[in-house]
Amino acid sequence: MDAAVDAAIGAGLLALNDAGTACDPSLMAEQCLQAVPYLVLAVALASADLD
Repeated sequence: MDAAVDAAIGAGLLALNDAGTACDPSLMAEQCLQAVPYLVLAVALASADLD
C-alpha cells in the first residue's frame, strides 16, 4: 500500500513540476489541475482502513 501511495504522490509532484515550468498562466493552471487526481488517489489510499 505504501508503494501505491508513493507512486501516486510522485505522479502528482511530476505534474506540478511541469506546471512550474509553464510560461502561460492558463497552461500552468491546467497543469496544476492535472495533478489533482493523483493527489486525491494518494490521500484515499493513505486513509484506507485495511482492518
